[in-house]
Amino acid sequence: SKKFHGAAHLALEAILRGGCGYTELAGDRELVSSLLYKFPEVIYTALSPTEELSDKEAEIICQKSSVASATLIGSGSDSSEKLCNLTVKLLSIDTTYPIILDADALNSIARYGKALDVIKAAKRPVIITPHEMEFSRITGLCVNEIRSNRSSIAERIAKDVGCIIILKGHNTVITDGNKTYVNATGNSALAKGGSGDALAGLLTSLLASARTSLLDLSALACYIHGEAGDSLAAVYSDFGVTPSDLPREMAKTIKRLS
Repeated sequence: SKKFHGAAHLALEAILRGGCGYTELAGDRELVSSLLYKFPEVIYTALSPTEELSDKEAEIICQKSSVASATLIGSGSDSSEKLCNLTVKLLSIDTTYPIILDADALNSIARYGKALDVIKAAKRPVIITPHEMEFSRITGLCVNEIRSNRSSIAERIAKDVGCIIILKGHNTVITDGNKTYVNATGNSALAKGGSGDALAGLLTSLLASARTSLLDLSALACYIHGEAGDSLAAVYSDFGVTPSDLPREMAKTIKRLS
C-alpha cells in the first residue's frame, strides 16, 4: 500500500540480512522506485497498489509464489478485500513451500473472510505472525482472554487449523499445536511499529533455507530478533532503539550465534 512503504523496506532488508540468496519484491511502482537503488541485488516486480490490484497481477504473484521457497505477504499491504482474495489464492497453491501471513494479510482475511477456515483450507504450510489484537480479530476471542492463556489458546488454534502460530508479545509463543516454544529474548524496544516487519523478513529468510523444521526455524527467528533487540538496548536503551536498527543487528547476532 502507498501508506506503508516503510514496512516493505524493513522486511526486505531483514530478508537480505538473514541470508536469503535470491529475493523478489512485488510492490507498487513508487515503492519499487524507492527501493531499487538501495537494494540493487533484489529482483523487482512493479504492480498496482494492493487496493487496485488486477486479477492478472494477482495471478503473476501466485505464479511467482508457486516456485519460491518461501513467500511473505501482508507487511505494509493495508487491509482490503483484494488482499483477502489474493491471500486465499496464495494459500490454495498446492506446494510444500511455506507462506508467512503477516499484519494486513491477517487483518484482511479476518475482516473479509472467515480467517480460521481460510487458513485451515490451505494446501501449503502456513505460518502466521499475529500480535494479540490481530489474534483476537482472526479468532474472535477477546484480548484479555488471549493474554491470560497465551500458550494454551495458541496451541489449540494451531492444532485445529494446522498451522504454525507466532503469537507476538512479551514471551512470544511459537507453536504448531504439538510442540511449543516460549521465547525469552527481547524487550520493550521491540514494541515499536516496524519491529514486526523486521521479524517477518528474518523469518522468511530462515524458512527459505528449510534446513530444519519450520517450527524450529520460526523459534530461531524470534530468538535472533529478540537477542538483537537486547544487544541494541544495551547501547541505546529500550527507548532509543529503532526498528531500522534491527536488520543489521540481527545479522550480527547470527554471526555471534554461529
